[in-house]
Amino acid sequence: MAYPEVMKDIHTCIALEVPSRVPSFPLCISYDYDCFGYTHARWRNDPEVMLELARRAVGEFDYDVYMLHPDDLIEYEGTGIRIKFEEKLPPAVQTYLPADEATLSGLTIPADLSTAGRMAAHLEGLSAIKEAFGDSICLVGRIAAPFTTLTLILGIEATLLLMLENPALLRRYMEFFLEYNDVAAVAQLKAGADALWLGDCVATSHFISPQQYEDHAAEPAALSAGRIRERGGIVFYHGNEKSIPHLKIMASLSFDAINIGEGVDIGEVKTEIGDQVCIMGNLDTINDLQPGSPEEVEQVVKSIVKKAKPGGGYIFCTGEGVPDNTPVENVRAMMRAVKQYGKY
Repeated sequence: MAYPEVMKDIHTCIALEVPSRVPSFPLCISYDYDCFGYTHARWRNDPEVMLELARRAVGEFDYDVYMLHPDDLIEYEGTGIRIKFEEKLPPAVQTYLPADEATLSGLTIPADLSTAGRMAAHLEGLSAIKEAFGDSICLVGRIAAPFTTLTLILGIEATLLLMLENPALLRRYMEFFLEYNDVAAVAQLKAGADALWLGDCVATSHFISPQQYEDHAAEPAALSAGRIRERGGIVFYHGNEKSIPHLKIMASLSFDAINIGEGVDIGEVKTEIGDQVCIMGNLDTINDLQPGSPEEVEQVVKSIVKKAKPGGGYIFCTGEGVPDNTPVENVRAMMRAVKQYGKY
């Protein structure tokens, strides 16, 4: 089971100091429900199943951090987007909203987001998991940062066009969703989350330049993180970023930790920004975790941990989610290696 010092060690990492050992936070959300035989629909709609899965997954794989992340859309069901629901897959947007003034004028923040749609089940799940585990794990909820939120509501192409053609309207949209998402963040912290995963995958080098990130996405993300921190929550910022210029800007903002994407040497990242912010991530789940043997997985994890852990300020995490069909022996090997080579 996860260790009682996990919260202390995470705060120590955030302070860029040396913990008792490297905390482990692999992104196994979808892998877990598939591994233990649950459909996504059954899991995402039933708080008792969320707790049941958390018990089984933490018990089997000895996670230090557990994130409850059903999908990216649970708080936006009342905005007017059309969502497609499937039994075995996370919900997806079927129809986006028009990226215009009329849409923005018609948006409202629900009076009680905690009772709206699937958000109520999500909050019940967080409360049940927190009650069951206490502080023996770090419990993580999730929201999207304002820039990426717009891509969920308006679509990626429409959001990027607003950035280029009508940045003033883009900013007003982000100001609205900064407030909207803050309501969802507060509800999750009250339900028992110790931290929030602040997702910002579109505000990255995959779509925008460092200057565009700084001009349009950085401040809204930092404001969102600042509000979470003011309420006592930890902020894990994620964009699967591997661009050093982007990461340097992110390191100057108010995130507790930044999850690093695949395809960049984490030792280089540690050198460039490790004296400014706690770093996480970098394990390539598609090319290194899924297809390799347990022995090969151990060596990859060993290499990452050995590069990133010196001097503290490092939490083990995968770059992106663990694929559903990853061999269970490889997941066990990953966790064993973190515990073995993460000792100080």
